Amino acid sequence: MSRDSDKKKNNKKHREEIRNISSIENGTSRAYRQKVLVRQAGKLVDELERARREEQETQADGIIRQKVVKRKSTRIAYRVVGIIFVLAGIALVWWAMGGHYRMIKAAIAIAAMAYGFYVVKASFRKSAYDMTYLFGQDVVTIIQKRGSKVIPYETITGYIMIEPDPELKYYIIKFDRGRESYIVPFAGAKGKCEAVYDILREKVRTDEE
Repeated sequence: MSRDSDKKKNNKKHREEIRNISSIENGTSRAYRQKVLVRQAGKLVDELERARREEQETQADGIIRQKVVKRKSTRIAYRVVGIIFVLAGIALVWWAMGGHYRMIKAAIAIAAMAYGFYVVKASFRKSAYDMTYLFGQDVVTIIQKRGSKVIPYETITGYIMIEPDPELKYYIIKFDRGRESYIVPFAGAKGKCEAVYDILREKVRTDEE
């Protein structure tokens, strides 16, 4: 009887320990979820405040502003990939010096290095950094990392508004200037996107019209 009693006590003790561990884990996960929700709410408030300020500025001077953010991590990733291709090309040069098919091996090595240099160079282009589009009454001004560009509406040769998926609430304005194409995304800002499209429709005269 005493052995059975001790066994029951031990089982009860183990169950209590499991419940305590579970409650601690639940409390930790609940606290983590609360932190995530608070962080997301803070980002949402910041985004709404930024949109409100942009709307006030637009109403004040009649210019619609849209900032296109490019991630730094993407630029770093491109540079890493480019360096890997360059190093691989250098290694292939040594490989091409021996054995058969030297010309083919050398061509592969040169192609790898050329692609690597191209990718690294592309990560330093102006388009790889943040840009701010200002749609004014007479011109479109693009503020970039190194200077700015002014595009008069009469030089724009085509434009279109794209809505890839209505459920995503993601909208795109694409306009062309000769061979140059500019893509301006509007995440969750359909009203602003439509306002820009209305400006282009009013100011731009294409061949189709």
